[in-house]
Amino acid sequence: MSIRSWPPVLRALLAQALGFAVLVTLVRLGLRFPPLIWVLLQAVLAVFLSRWLALPPRWILMQAILPFLVRALWGVAIPAWIYLALFLVLALVFGGGLLSRVPLYHASQDAWEKLESLVPDRPGLCFADLGCGFGGPVAHLARLRPEATFLGVEASPFTWLVAWLRCLPRRNARIRLGSLWRTDLATIDVAYAFLSPVPMPALWAKVRREMRPGGRFISHSFEVPGETPHRVVPVKGRDGARLLVWDL
Repeated sequence: MSIRSWPPVLRALLAQALGFAVLVTLVRLGLRFPPLIWVLLQAVLAVFLSRWLALPPRWILMQAILPFLVRALWGVAIPAWIYLALFLVLALVFGGGLLSRVPLYHASQDAWEKLESLVPDRPGLCFADLGCGFGGPVAHLARLRPEATFLGVEASPFTWLVAWLRCLPRRNARIRLGSLWRTDLATIDVAYAFLSPVPMPALWAKVRREMRPGGRFISHSFEVPGETPHRVVPVKGRDGARLLVWDL
């Protein structure tokens, strides 16, 4: 597996580690600079390596800021439990996407509204949001389609809890904590996903294998390699945001 296909957090850590290794080598060669210059060098190396590792722009910005943040906090008396608490919060919010290489994305309100026309209005229809995040699309559609059933699947515990509470008032909606890969799509009429480019080939294979003929698969923004969508619906939000629709 290519390094550039690793989860962004691992690529970011690798960039910082390689940059730090270069600085250690320079110190051993006898170079001496003021502390601020070392911090600046670490930031420059981290940014350069992050670009080489194909990290998104927001990650590169964080890579540039991190060395200065560490320098500012150096020597500050921070209780050890603070670090543990921060780690637990990050694990609860983003843990589900770490190994799956799927960041936490949020669909815009416009995307929710565009989904309305792509989800048939018929009793008994079953819709699944695979990697539902905070549950926005599920809650929105469940409110408008009381005769249909809506399922959200989320792997990160805290994110799942928020989605579960959000959808709790909707009797036709449920949020399940778990992996989308363990979700059986045999009874799903419309499957929707806002993931990342990495899992799309495997997800498409799962959709074709498990969903019934006549079903519909909708991907927010990310293409299925080698497959032309039947419809493309532009939506407001991030650059290139759109709904790609395949009828099975």
